[in-house]
Amino acid sequence: MARRLVLAAALVAALLPVAGAGGTNSQTPKRGGAFVIGAIGGGEPACLNVLLERCPATGVSESILHVVLDGAFEVGPDLTYRPRLARVDFTTTAPFTLTYHVRPEARWSDGVPVTARDFVFTQRALERYLPAFDPENLHLTLVRSVRATDGRTVRVVLREKNASWRSLFKYVLPSHVLQGKDLSQVWMDGVDDPDTGRPIGTGPFLVQSWLRGSQIVLVRNPRYWGAHAAYLDRLVYRFFPADADREELFRTGAVDQLGGRVSFTGARVLWTPTLAWEQFSIRIGGGGHPALRSKLVRRALAYGIERIGIQRRLEEEIDPVRLVSQSVMFPPASPYLEPHWARYRRRPDLARRLLEQAECERGTDGVYSCGGRRLTLRFVTTGGVGRREGTLRFVQQQLREIGIEVVPVYVAVPIRDVLDRGDFDAALFFYLRDPLLAGLDQELGCGGGFNFTGYCQRLVTADLDQADRILDADRRAAVLNRADAQLARDVPVIPLWYVTGRVSLRKTVHGYTIYPLPLPWRAEDWWLER
Repeated sequence: MARRLVLAAALVAALLPVAGAGGTNSQTPKRGGAFVIGAIGGGEPACLNVLLERCPATGVSESILHVVLDGAFEVGPDLTYRPRLARVDFTTTAPFTLTYHVRPEARWSDGVPVTARDFVFTQRALERYLPAFDPENLHLTLVRSVRATDGRTVRVVLREKNASWRSLFKYVLPSHVLQGKDLSQVWMDGVDDPDTGRPIGTGPFLVQSWLRGSQIVLVRNPRYWGAHAAYLDRLVYRFFPADADREELFRTGAVDQLGGRVSFTGARVLWTPTLAWEQFSIRIGGGGHPALRSKLVRRALAYGIERIGIQRRLEEEIDPVRLVSQSVMFPPASPYLEPHWARYRRRPDLARRLLEQAECERGTDGVYSCGGRRLTLRFVTTGGVGRREGTLRFVQQQLREIGIEVVPVYVAVPIRDVLDRGDFDAALFFYLRDPLLAGLDQELGCGGGFNFTGYCQRLVTADLDQADRILDADRRAAVLNRADAQLARDVPVIPLWYVTGRVSLRKTVHGYTIYPLPLPWRAEDWWLER
């Protein structure tokens, strides 16, 4: 499956309206009230029909659908996939088969049980509409057949083993209200029964109304099948122009939440790591300094940088341990994390010894030369981004103390142009990871389309390729950790941290949980202090 690489000029993740930590609260949750999420500078969807190209499930629409339509799985705060509408068994021999067992308690908001027929109907709808605009979707490329074996059991046969199978059935559609309808004409202004106009869904909220250009109002689903009905009466998405005064929106009570940081006494700023993984890619191939072909020199670079210390200086109010990456594979919150990169803390003496083992010689000005060439390295990143410029300043100082000269290079053109040419020694940018961690061979495998280092290690490539074909999450994690251990020995990259996402939240809001995705996590738990 193709993966998306994000090489951003700014740390856009800080603008995402992600949920942060609300802290513990011993009070009994209170029912009632409306919680208003502000969207500034656009974001209003065209419609909420996930089958249509003009209505992609992104941004506000994805956030709304996330609390209205359940899927087979949900992604937890630790970025692992958890069963939601169904428990799934799978086979590891051909034909590779997924058996979905629909939860008997799962209900639509009109009281009708969720059934195997809903899964089959969803697959047929996707097969009809996705080819026009998303021909590489897994429902088209991976699924060979889908059939119901009884009212609550669905058998899905895959064309091949693929670790991304848990992302199938992200949303399940209500067959009992959509069967026989022209699906290109439904859900233009809501998620409802086309015959009655009544809202429909399986999540804690339902779409009640949409005043275009102003707001979308969701109401509590009184028949929600989860642990409890939502505490809030309403969840409101309100739209504001790009020049809106963010502090004034809080002051006037127009919003309870905005993405990013807002200075207002009645609000608190919460933060969470996002999926934007920042790192240094070291150019081992042509165009890079010849000394970087030595893993001893690359290890010296890693031992010369104090990653936690730099992160602490960049964001003093945030615990760096929760951001700094100790694995190329897994984020800090993952239960599968094995911290192979924790050894790389700043150790100047060891860094210098490694350079000398690589037969580099220290000059009179303290800078080493390797193979007769001065160890002057071009560290490239996007210009005009204060955080990245600060990172290079700290790295420049720290590496100079161990005898490596860093020349910062700030580019105005898309950094991808520089990366494709290999015209750098180290490059600072982020990859936007997805929770499935699919396609990592493209970043770190031999000849990978997004492997800008030139690194090629046969065993690592084999492991990353194999990982994409393992259905069991635990076995897959073991293979990825084996690859990570080898990468930590070879150091083609230096993992730094995950970019911080922030949200400003009115202090009267409770029940938030840390969540790295730009989606509401367990919105039924949110409540308002009165």
